Amino acid sequence: MIAVLSPISGEAVLPAADSEETATTVQAPELVGNASDAVACSGTGLVVSDYPCPQSLQDTMPFFWNDDAPPVENYVKLGQLLAECDDLYRNPQHGGGLVMASPCPLVLPEKLTKGSQLAPAIADRVRIKVFKNGKPAGSMPSSTHLNAMLASEAFLQQFRPLDLVVTSPMYLPGFILTQPGYNDGGLGQRVYYVGKPAAMTLNMEATNRFLDVMAFASESDRTNAVAAALTVMLRNFWPGAKPLLAVTSTKSHGGKDTVIAFAAGQTPLSSVSYERADWALQKNFVSIVKHNPDLGVINIENVRLDGNQKFASPFLERILTDPRPVLFSTGTGDAIRRANNLVIAASTNFGKISEDLMNRALPIHLNPVGDVAHRESPIGNPKLEYLPAHSGGIAAELRGLIERWKAEGQPLDETAKHPFSAWARTIGGILMVAGLKGFLENLRVRKTEDDPLRNGLGLLGAARPNEWVRAGEWVLVAGDLGLTKRLILEADRDTPAGRERGLGIVLSAHRDETFEVETDDEIVTVQLEKGRRRFEDGKVTTRYRFNVLSRKPIPEDGK
Repeated sequence: MIAVLSPISGEAVLPAADSEETATTVQAPELVGNASDAVACSGTGLVVSDYPCPQSLQDTMPFFWNDDAPPVENYVKLGQLLAECDDLYRNPQHGGGLVMASPCPLVLPEKLTKGSQLAPAIADRVRIKVFKNGKPAGSMPSSTHLNAMLASEAFLQQFRPLDLVVTSPMYLPGFILTQPGYNDGGLGQRVYYVGKPAAMTLNMEATNRFLDVMAFASESDRTNAVAAALTVMLRNFWPGAKPLLAVTSTKSHGGKDTVIAFAAGQTPLSSVSYERADWALQKNFVSIVKHNPDLGVINIENVRLDGNQKFASPFLERILTDPRPVLFSTGTGDAIRRANNLVIAASTNFGKISEDLMNRALPIHLNPVGDVAHRESPIGNPKLEYLPAHSGGIAAELRGLIERWKAEGQPLDETAKHPFSAWARTIGGILMVAGLKGFLENLRVRKTEDDPLRNGLGLLGAARPNEWVRAGEWVLVAGDLGLTKRLILEADRDTPAGRERGLGIVLSAHRDETFEVETDDEIVTVQLEKGRRRFEDGKVTTRYRFNVLSRKPIPEDGK
């Protein structure tokens, strides 16, 4: 869970503890320095509080600031002294000021960009005596110098750079887990972790109790839910190459947002309302990211569409594939550029997801039965009770999956097929070591179900499997199945020749693609083939065949 730090906004936010794990980071604040700090503070007659004892109360050795010397000499020496206090770091931007990050949870991270902010930081850490013309001239450099230091590389380069301050453990490059304090994972991954060493568990008890009460449509959907949670935990990996969490359900109150909350875990999550106009969706998205720079998961909530409309967004397609997107929309302020460590989710009951978004998606489908709004859950309310109470335990179990995978040599799942291949092979490898099956196997199903044309082609093939048939004869089959409007454009429907030509174009465009559909009796997977050669009549013709790859009977109720 990121408390702060965005080099863009500098806002400081420390989320309230809502789980076993986060609670441990705020109950017993520690003082900066060693155990003698409390005694030293007590010796001053001050009341020892929950906050660190100022270093300047313990170290009485003064620093002499010579106003007659070149500024660079004072800036470098003072910077070296302040850096030794080990709670001040530089903002990674050039001339971007300092960041205060303390191991004490009650001291919120703060970005220091003005002289008025730097002065108290100096006063708490160093005793300064200013001399001018060889005479005492005060106890603090002028505001001109204070402001200049925060933009001076001579001063700033005495401090280690800091990109993020976090209150929950995170993984850095090489899948190295942060330790309490400063962690240098390289450019963009210099992290200060406020908290205790990360907990991890080598079982999935808390996770499975949650998954067991959710009405996943298949084993693949259940496994993909775990994949979504791992993706969020590793969200600073694969910038611009992480999938959309596409969570769908057959009815309202089916648990879509609960699954997204499970995936988010202890990472800050916020929802934005879906807008059909892409510019309006972009404005909502950009606004919430700018006002909440610590966000890790953004949910496009409850997408509602009419008829055969599809959920499509060129803006989201760009965000999903840009490693460092520029976020701008009229009315939201200046454009900002940020590392793409966001995970985007979308939930919908009745909307269909466009092919472009589905190609970039991790699909999770729920198929609840009965009156789900009034159903009693054995774990209490999964979203409002179970997840808040067990988020720390679930996070420890997810880290356990990652650590087991590391212990096995970090094998990759080379069978995982997805446009974001590096992400898919890594997440697939973690799931493979854990013994979880079905990762991404539902992607083809969701593509077919959410695309009326692809669904129609699948039904067409299931009706006449393994037969080489001309486009004109397929037109008759489509008519018998009521698929004409779904498969043939309106402009081509007026004449037999037009319908044959129109369907032939559609079939040719989808050659070699695979479709999985559910009929009344079975689930059929077919692959569309196209051939132009001499068939049994001896004439050279173009024909199409749906080759059956698999058939799975649908079991009777109760079996």
